[in-house]
Amino acid sequence: MKEYTQFRGSNPFGSQAKILFHSEELSDYMNKGTTKGPIFMEINLTSNCNMRCKWCISENFEDGNKLDEEKMEDFFMEYASLGGKAVNFSGGGEPTTHPDFIALALSARKYDIEIGLMTNGVFPESLIECIGNNFKWVRFSVDTFDKVKYKAWKGVDGVDVVVRNIKALKDYPVKVGVNCNVGDEHTIEDCSDLIDFVKDDNARYLQFRPILPRYFNEEGIKLNKTVWEYLEDMNKVFEFINISNDKLEDMKEGGNMFPYESCEGHQFCCVLDSNGDITTCMYHPRDDRFVFGNIYEDHLTDIWSSEKRKEVISFLRDELDMCKECQVCCKLNEVNKLIQFVKYPDKDMDVNFL
Repeated sequence: MKEYTQFRGSNPFGSQAKILFHSEELSDYMNKGTTKGPIFMEINLTSNCNMRCKWCISENFEDGNKLDEEKMEDFFMEYASLGGKAVNFSGGGEPTTHPDFIALALSARKYDIEIGLMTNGVFPESLIECIGNNFKWVRFSVDTFDKVKYKAWKGVDGVDVVVRNIKALKDYPVKVGVNCNVGDEHTIEDCSDLIDFVKDDNARYLQFRPILPRYFNEEGIKLNKTVWEYLEDMNKVFEFINISNDKLEDMKEGGNMFPYESCEGHQFCCVLDSNGDITTCMYHPRDDRFVFGNIYEDHLTDIWSSEKRKEVISFLRDELDMCKECQVCCKLNEVNKLIQFVKYPDKDMDVNFL
């Protein structure tokens, strides 16, 4: 059996399995080649950031854009009408730096849209109550508590503020997670400090993931193998630790980093960029080949059924060379694997013998 047809479910957050809870949308895609609308959207509230992380996946974004609060009210209403279930504030900048962050969060909740937040954690205490009571989850990108390393890697002194904000959210309903991007400069001590912090019930989970090589910089993976082996051992001890071994499996030497015929995950999960673009993913900002339309020019409902979107889908299926132009282990990677699995089953699988 070909490796890419195996439904392994090795992603620690089960992103493949989650799509099975949306069988109607999956059926629409399988029968019609498209969906009524996306189930989930990543929203880049702003392209501005208060850090300069040395491995930032959004380094190729331009500063200066932010979504308009009034326009977003219309967007959330239209998104919910298409069956949209959830959004994640993340992306090309730090979402909490948007001046209307609280208003935008409350606007999404007004239409019963679940919201998540990816943040570097350096935000004012005035946002704590909003995040704690309105967000389903929040993930802090921390990486180390060593203040010298933190400033060298991220460009600011942020450790004390991040720790304060994580602890301040402990008594709120929001699920708090901590993320560490592990590179060749990380030590066991960097990781053990994070483990001890989460072990003291300051967060619900702790994710360790390799720093991904950025496609636009032609980088290779850099990982301290001794540290990763330590993390694998700790993963067996503490249930709150999640290890992104799925990414290492995908990037192993000689492997196929894009084990699917085309990118189809955007049918279920796409991006609203900070300039208003509705686009397939966050890795090709301002590239018209990947942009369905713009919410400042058209309604989301019209964009989803537009000829421009059909053109983009044709490009993704027939012209895009993923190995040359796409980000490895991207947001859509796991969903694309599952689509490949169900759309093109191996002839030797005997699919009817459950």
